[in-house]
Amino acid sequence: MKTFTKSLLAGGIMLAAGAANAANINIGISYDPSAESNFQALLKSPYVTEDFDNLGVQGTGAASYGGGGQAGQQLSWVDSKPTFDTNVGTFTLVQAGQVYTHADLAADDGDNLKIESAATGEFSREPLSSDGPDDFWLDSNDAKEVTWDFDSGDVVGTNYDAFGFYLADPADVAAQLTLHFTDGTSSDALTIPFEQVNGSVGYVTVKSDMSIIGGTLTFDNSASNDGWGIDDVTVGKLPEPGTLLLMGLGLLGLGAARRRTAK
Repeated sequence: MKTFTKSLLAGGIMLAAGAANAANINIGISYDPSAESNFQALLKSPYVTEDFDNLGVQGTGAASYGGGGQAGQQLSWVDSKPTFDTNVGTFTLVQAGQVYTHADLAADDGDNLKIESAATGEFSREPLSSDGPDDFWLDSNDAKEVTWDFDSGDVVGTNYDAFGFYLADPADVAAQLTLHFTDGTSSDALTIPFEQVNGSVGYVTVKSDMSIIGGTLTFDNSASNDGWGIDDVTVGKLPEPGTLLLMGLGLLGLGAARRRTAK
């Protein structure tokens, strides 16, 4: 469970957006510490979660240089790379933001995406690493633009319709989301607003009433010296509406039976 340094809403903010052929997409942002487990409880099994904890050997960047303060954190990381391939899709640096230079830095390490931990940084994103020094997350390293491209079938072996993730310290980020559906249509540009103070952690969920075959989420940072971290990305499939209806009817039946027994 991640540490939530600021609890604004128990249930989050729900935004509804339309897509081609009237696909309904619900975007939720919650600051409830139980948001992840509540979301996963809605999904059919199996679902896939990327926690980034096994991605510390994928890149070519040097390991942590240590040091204290902001500069020391900018020169420390678990791994460094412009693109990270994960079991929930590919994260790619499109445009660097604030670039750090140092005599010991390898080429491009100053602006690469990073895998970070509580031991290496990045400041204000440490709440994503609440499970200890080996709990890693993907950090934008103050990039101005990063994309997350995902293919539904490659992730869970079937087309999914929901995903969720923790996002930390995204003070200037408003992500643009485009989804592609099984009927060949695409969603309009959807915005995930996320402007919070440093150190805040929220859980973002996206749910669609149509099966998703893929999509691109673009984190477009309006400032060159501000970044964000992402962790525990879960993708999966919601139960069919008919299943939910039957579950509801079953609960109603149990309630009626209990009332009869009580009489």
